[in-house]
Amino acid sequence: MQKLPHYLIRGQLGARLFSTTRLLGAVGKTRIDQQTVKEAPVRSIPGPDLLEKGTVHPEILRKYSSEELQVDDHFKLEPLLDIREMFEARLHYGHKVGTLNDNMKWALYGERLGVCVFDLELTKQYLLRALNFVAHVASRGGIILFVTTNRETMINVEQTATKLGEYAHCRRWQSGTLTNSAELVGTPIRLPDTIIFLSTITSLGDPHPAIKEAAKMAIPTVGVVDSNADPAYLTYLIPANDDTVQSVNYLLRLFNEAIVRGKSLRQKAKNRDF
Repeated sequence: MQKLPHYLIRGQLGARLFSTTRLLGAVGKTRIDQQTVKEAPVRSIPGPDLLEKGTVHPEILRKYSSEELQVDDHFKLEPLLDIREMFEARLHYGHKVGTLNDNMKWALYGERLGVCVFDLELTKQYLLRALNFVAHVASRGGIILFVTTNRETMINVEQTATKLGEYAHCRRWQSGTLTNSAELVGTPIRLPDTIIFLSTITSLGDPHPAIKEAAKMAIPTVGVVDSNADPAYLTYLIPANDDTVQSVNYLLRLFNEAIVRGKSLRQKAKNRDF
């Protein structure tokens, strides 16, 4: 009987069923011990009403998640986040007060000399959440797309994506790239499982068009949101400076580590099964 990878088995019931089937198959039996299956715990599935409520209050769906998703920092990424390093990387710098987006006031510590200053404690909290999400996507073999429009950092973004075996889009975004991909490419293609925006606004100051397209296609997004940007439609936002090379390189280093840890966990699961 073919052995299934451990990471494809979801829940204790699946593991018990698989173990029982393999054992019985090895001795030439074709019958599963019904008593063993009956005693195995079953993880219930949320109904449509609960799923709809979960879009607003996702915490109510926590008990339906797998065990690794029950831990907020499953990949132990918090030790990598240091407030002083974030300060030295200039993550706290925003834009001038006159350009402040009303939807980003909550993330500010204050202002100095007319420049918005981010609360790095909040930035650390949201950054840790985004990093763990990206690591989970990588651990499940998801496709990750890096996106930026900043000419000063696009080379570093492309190099990071290439080193990780992922993808990057640093040029002009063609309308319908996600929502009309089959027509543009000429054949159905697999879309990315998540998109990381190192900058969420274009050079003209408009929201990046890929953000809305990803939302329409139910693709989760991670976005670095500066004080002059709008966080709407982003799944995981990171309030921080998205302009300087120092800040983007710091964030790229963290995303790189998160993806490496996620893929490492996936590879360990494969080695354990095979």
